[in-house]
Amino acid sequence: MSNTIGQTLKGKRERLGMTLNELEKQTNVKRETLVLIENNDFEALKNPNYAEGIIMKYAKAVNTDSSILIHHHREELPQPAERQYDKSIEQFSGPNPPMYKTQNKDSRQLVIWLSGFIILTAVLWVLAVLFL
Repeated sequence: MSNTIGQTLKGKRERLGMTLNELEKQTNVKRETLVLIENNDFEALKNPNYAEGIIMKYAKAVNTDSSILIHHHREELPQPAERQYDKSIEQFSGPNPPMYKTQNKDSRQLVIWLSGFIILTAVLWVLAVLFL
């Protein structure tokens, strides 16, 4: 069974005898974020899109090649926003696009009611000017 990115990095840090506080100072990455990385909890990061950058800093600090680590464990990392958008586009452009209303009738009804109110007000105003 192979180690996760977090396990690999934590193991390297511990073998070097480095504490999380030392790693925090060396990488300028908050301790809480480093713990999330070690726990492979990338989705809990404030911005999961930064996971690879943080991993690169961490790996450099513990003398590990981050590109190989990331390459072999790509499926563990959160999907970039572009891939999520691609899935949405595929869903909408497929043979069975999701059902949704093509026109909002509420706005049309509001315009009709407003137009009627304005016309009625204008007629009453004209009548009031003529008879008063």
